[in-house]
Amino acid sequence: MRRVPRFPVNLDVNLLSGPDTKKGVITNLGLKGAFVTMPAPAQVNPLVTMRFAPPQVPQSMEVLARVVRSTAHGFGAEFLDLDPQNVDQLWSSLATLWPKELKDCPYCGQHLVSKRRRCSLCHLPLDFQQEGYLDRLPEDNHSLREMIGTCPSMHRVFHLIRKVSHSDVPVLVTGASGTGKEMVAQAIHQRSLRSKGPFVAVNCGAIPRELLESELFGHEKGSFTGAYRTVAGKVELANNGTLFLDEVGELPLELQVKLLRFLQEYAFERVGGRETKTVDLRIISATNGDLKELIAAGKFREDLFYRLNVVNVDLPTLKERDEDALIMANVFLRRYAAKTERPILGFSQEAVKAIQVYSWPGNIRELINHIRRAVVMAEDTWVTPENLGLDVSEFQARPGNGMGLKEAKAQFEAKLLAEALASCRGNVQLAARLLKTSRSVIYHLINKHDIKEYSLQG
Repeated sequence: MRRVPRFPVNLDVNLLSGPDTKKGVITNLGLKGAFVTMPAPAQVNPLVTMRFAPPQVPQSMEVLARVVRSTAHGFGAEFLDLDPQNVDQLWSSLATLWPKELKDCPYCGQHLVSKRRRCSLCHLPLDFQQEGYLDRLPEDNHSLREMIGTCPSMHRVFHLIRKVSHSDVPVLVTGASGTGKEMVAQAIHQRSLRSKGPFVAVNCGAIPRELLESELFGHEKGSFTGAYRTVAGKVELANNGTLFLDEVGELPLELQVKLLRFLQEYAFERVGGRETKTVDLRIISATNGDLKELIAAGKFREDLFYRLNVVNVDLPTLKERDEDALIMANVFLRRYAAKTERPILGFSQEAVKAIQVYSWPGNIRELINHIRRAVVMAEDTWVTPENLGLDVSEFQARPGNGMGLKEAKAQFEAKLLAEALASCRGNVQLAARLLKTSRSVIYHLINKHDIKEYSLQG
């Protein structure tokens, strides 16, 4: 069921889906998506850039969208990269379309037999100006606007961020290098009650061991050679805010003891000082290693691990995120092209294929670097694999991008099952019929692939 209302419109739209520009008409518009009618919808790529002018908005808008469903008449698209300015413009435009008297629910389409403040079927508010979902969405979108993800694993990450933001429990963010662990920490801070306080980040792996204690807790004048003045540490600077400990697995054991003692009462002493100070802050830590392996090797304290790992947010690699690499590549390309004022329209078909098949060992950080290189190197309006610095022949020589047959089969199986459950709204019996198998097999595969996205029905 749709959670955001859409409104009937008649807007011309240009669709950039490769070197060719197609035309269509938006017949249904909302803050999170639209339905476009066109003669041959099957020819549109899964990702498309839409250019259109919303009602009552003086200038046209350019939005990256993903095709989520196709029909004989057109396709439904989900907006992926709405910046705050576009959100405000769309919101103001849709406000003018809200009818003075509703005959049908704009969410579920049910006919309204009486004047109510909420629909009796979907129970969503029918007062756009006072209670509507649209009033809250710009703020939600602003908090996480830098984080892009459409795959189920990233939806779980976003859900966890929203869940833990309004409490002060310690959070441990895990994931490979370049997956965006600090961005998760910042998103939690921005949505928390401490958002007006400071966000202080400490890279535990980049500071010399002998200076790390002073960096964290500060030092008094004369406490060691070179301490010419009293300096407050990161812990004090983060008071009433959030302290982010990046690469926490690099902490030396002697400092782990002091950090554990600090986490008991949030009290500490500066290096060379005798006065006990207390602070009020939240701890978020991150690591790209396996802390349980470090515990087994005697390099990380188990009691500190349990203190930091009250809630774990595990970030998937870019290779595990389906279409997200291509979606983010389009977003970053537009962003850096605008900064450098380069007239780049998008990726060639060969570049799209190269982005899709590359394994991205450096994850999002590597993707950004390749996009920045492409913006500089591109000599045409369309980016090529050579501009990206990706060798297509190398990928073509490795079937399945290096993926084994067993891994490829499991990935296809999980994706097919998730699509079947989605189309059947979680009904296992219907999904089994659709996939021509038994209910017991469906339940086995759900447990095997840990699919939790749908409320399962018998």
